[in-house]
Amino acid sequence: MKILNIELANVEQTDLGFEHWVDVTYSVPILKNEYTVRLLLLFDFEIEDAEVIEYLVNAWKYRELVLHSVRMYELERNESFSILD
Repeated sequence: MKILNIELANVEQTDLGFEHWVDVTYSVPILKNEYTVRLLLLFDFEIEDAEVIEYLVNAWKYRELVLHSVRMYELERNESFSILD
């Protein structure tokens, strides 16, 4: 998996803490397209450093990106089969 872009989209302070909404664009060799997903990082404090956000996505959210890519692969595969029918 290659992460192409990590961008902090929004930070909201809620009763639970600071919700950091992060847009992550990635590509995988088995997929036809690049995908952008919005991930949630929830902390008691606001994170302003882009390098920290990047580390958290790579360390904590990588599994979610892999699961998303598997779902997208299944969707792309099913769409290609339905076109042939």
